[in-house]
Amino acid sequence: MTHSKQSRTKLIYALIAAAVLIVLLVWMQGGFKDKVEPGVSESVANGKAEERAPTVKVVRKAVEKIFAWPGTAAARTVAQIAPKIPGRILEIAVRAGDRVKKDQVLARLDERETRSRLGQARAALAAAEAQAGHARADARRIQNLYDKEAATRQALDAALAAARTAEAQVREARDAIREAESSQTETVLRAPFDGIIVERRLEPGDMALPGSPILVLQESQRLRIESAIPAECAGLVEIGDELKVRIANPERELDAVADEIQPAADPRTRTVLVKARLPEDSGVQPGAFGWLYQACGQDEVLLLPVSAVSRVGQLESVRLVVDDKVRLRHVRTGKRHDGQIEILSGLDEGDTVLLPEAGR
Repeated sequence: MTHSKQSRTKLIYALIAAAVLIVLLVWMQGGFKDKVEPGVSESVANGKAEERAPTVKVVRKAVEKIFAWPGTAAARTVAQIAPKIPGRILEIAVRAGDRVKKDQVLARLDERETRSRLGQARAALAAAEAQAGHARADARRIQNLYDKEAATRQALDAALAAARTAEAQVREARDAIREAESSQTETVLRAPFDGIIVERRLEPGDMALPGSPILVLQESQRLRIESAIPAECAGLVEIGDELKVRIANPERELDAVADEIQPAADPRTRTVLVKARLPEDSGVQPGAFGWLYQACGQDEVLLLPVSAVSRVGQLESVRLVVDDKVRLRHVRTGKRHDGQIEILSGLDEGDTVLLPEAGR
């Protein structure tokens, strides 16, 4: 019997605790306060909204559609550093990422072969000059004999032709020397302009061939952004137009000027390559990703002042005036236009929205 009474006592205490908890929850939810119509701000439910703060109406306007076309920063001038003569690479003085000055030595080739060719050319010149001297002496001797009627005209013509041939061989030998001397200077590769090394394709010990680049050099101070724009929008861009550019990393906005437009569209993508010049010394690295902004066409949008939209975390809302009462209305916004913002959903044209009070 005593056990039964204890069980009932515990049950009563549990019911009392549950009842107290329910009452507490109802009180925390405002269950004992006067009710205000759902969606209406309690502070203005009993008064006129227009008397408490200024209002503004949602308007529909035509605005330019701004598109962000992806692009890549590239140097206006790119040089493929390659030798004019074949040779084994002895030294490469720079690496990718190094900044270089004009005429700075970038690489050296083995010059033993060019020195050998130069020596051969000089020896050939000496031989040609000796042969030419002998031919000139023969021509003078035959001429004297011919004047004394001791030699035939045929012999004189042959001697003069041999002298002219020897002189031509001398000139050819001298040209070979100049070519060999020029080839010897080609064993040292220098930077044609100030820039940055972006690629190193060969290493010391490799065989360098004419037309095969050892290094790739880009002009680092004069860059532009290159972007493929749909043909219908690219037709609105003209040389000299000012365009906005946003670079991704580090994020920044720059002013650019269109300075080259591809004359024909790509038949596969229907796009036109547009190149816009970036400011000098912009600090942008070649190859950086960015966006080229361009106005293309117009669109009808709903607009509100930016200050009329409140944000709490990821939620955006406005205070909508309905029947002289203020209701909280969640909205979704879009792009900004000179102090106004697009309303994508949540409001209709002509809706009245409460603006924040001055000083708040």
